[in-house]
Amino acid sequence: MGNEQLTEHQKSVYEFLKQQVDNLAEESRRNDARPRIDQELFSARVELDDFVEKLKQSGVQIEHGRRSWVY
Repeated sequence: MGNEQLTEHQKSVYEFLKQQVDNLAEESRRNDARPRIDQELFSARVELDDFVEKLKQSGVQIEHGRRSWVY
């Protein structure tokens, strides 16, 4: 384990999770956002961070600011 690259499946999951965070963050800034959007956004960010952490633990080199979100 060392300089391993993302598999196609891992790339897809990573891109999906990032897009989910981006979409929820955008919605949270709107005046008509759903009542629990902040909780959904927090959960999505934690899910993304946990996914990236597991990748890093398995030897995948990936750039991601873990737990760097502004809550």
